[in-house]
Amino acid sequence: MFARFLLLLITLAPASGCGTAEPEYPTVTGNWTGTGVSFDTAESWRFRLEESSDGAVTGSFSIRVGRLVFSGTAGGTHTYPAVSLDLDMVFFGTVVSGTYQGQVISPDSIDGRVRLIEDMSRTLDLNRLGS
Repeated sequence: MFARFLLLLITLAPASGCGTAEPEYPTVTGNWTGTGVSFDTAESWRFRLEESSDGAVTGSFSIRVGRLVFSGTAGGTHTYPAVSLDLDMVFFGTVVSGTYQGQVISPDSIDGRVRLIEDMSRTLDLNRLGS
């Protein structure tokens, strides 16, 4: 009798929802990094994003170009899979604005395009740090 009860428990355990499940739609909350090229110069990008339950995204970003580092703010929306961010930063004393448009490909990657400082839109794919 005890063996049947134990067998029943083992059979039902996987269906009980124990353990952690991957969310249906991954969040963009976290730290992200990517490499881009603008005006034939390599750029290292970092984003720190926070997504609220309604899909609003806020955060900051930085761009390293050689020894120069520029930083700014990011804000927008994540309606899975689309990510849309408005970017604002101070560039040599002038406030400049741009955009980042992307698609969440996996919980750890976003494929997208950035436009900043009046240049053409260019590829900027992001990968989650620490995963």
